[in-house]
Amino acid sequence: MDNLDLGIKMSSLTHRNGWYVPAVDKVALDIILREVNDVELMLPYCKQYRTAIQAGGNVGIWPKRLSKTFKQVITAEPDPDNYAALRKNLEGIDNVASLWMAFGDEGKTASMDHIDPENVGAHQIKEGEDFTVVTIDSMGITDCDFLQLDIEGYEHLAIIGAAKTIHKSWPVICLELKGLGKRYGA
Repeated sequence: MDNLDLGIKMSSLTHRNGWYVPAVDKVALDIILREVNDVELMLPYCKQYRTAIQAGGNVGIWPKRLSKTFKQVITAEPDPDNYAALRKNLEGIDNVASLWMAFGDEGKTASMDHIDPENVGAHQIKEGEDFTVVTIDSMGITDCDFLQLDIEGYEHLAIIGAAKTIHKSWPVICLELKGLGKRYGA
């Protein structure tokens, strides 16, 4: 697989359970395939189904599911290997915009910290220059009906960077919170 013009060396992808995933993954795929089913409990709370903003996109399981309900899905994934798998898994799905970046409280650059290399869902953001971090507010979305963030402790910073979007749209918000925010002061 090519490097999608990311300008970096990537690991190989493998096809498992109907999904392209980084070959090193031994953990994340099975967990995400279970967790994505929880969306069925959340969606009835949405008043409309215009735009869903989702991160981390990982290998594309959440954005692909959301694409079946929402007019538009915007997903962000900063890890280059996950992003390559995400792009492959979302081929032919026209209502998903995939971004190789992260959401945070300010515009900057960052890198990935591979906490558990065999779990491609456990990567965390650290200081660096490998990808861009933007605020959700900087995208100018005024019709967000669903905001789902599973970004390994960076959720509180992404929410700060989405304050105006949340105020304008009042979306249903789904956050994965498991104490990892301590790394970032929350």
